[in-house]
Amino acid sequence: MASYQSERERFIAQVTREGLDLRAAQALLRCATTINRLAELACSSEAADRDRIPCPASKTHNPADCLCDVQPSRESAEYPAEHSTIPRITLQEWQAEQRAMRAVPAGWTVLTSGDPRGYTLRVVPPSYAERNAGRDRFNLDAIGVPSGPSGLRFRF
Repeated sequence: MASYQSERERFIAQVTREGLDLRAAQALLRCATTINRLAELACSSEAADRDRIPCPASKTHNPADCLCDVQPSRESAEYPAEHSTIPRITLQEWQAEQRAMRAVPAGWTVLTSGDPRGYTLRVVPPSYAERNAGRDRFNLDAIGVPSGPSGLRFRF
């Protein structure tokens, strides 16, 4: 198994060859560590699902900000309709994903996964468009962003 340091260096070399600047690569590494840590917490803690907060769309009135499990009714002219509460960890994951998307230039795609056993953050550079033509979101060729050690310790 490769060490985090060597995997990190390999990632930086690969994305900078694809045209991403060093600052953006470093921002993606930080986001990957955050997303992976949150995925570990979500998978191993029932408390992560019980700690609930209002949906961010209930404050911003922007349908794109809705993180509800069931999307509210859009039948009325006034949006938002009823929003449910969401797990706080869902909001934190969404915010980390938004930071990752802001870190990459136009043309790059950011993919996330909630399974901490693999890469929880992957990026697709524009040069991969031809090889990914006709593939669905789950089968795209992408560059995995390595996450640093989470530092989480669980007692059993």
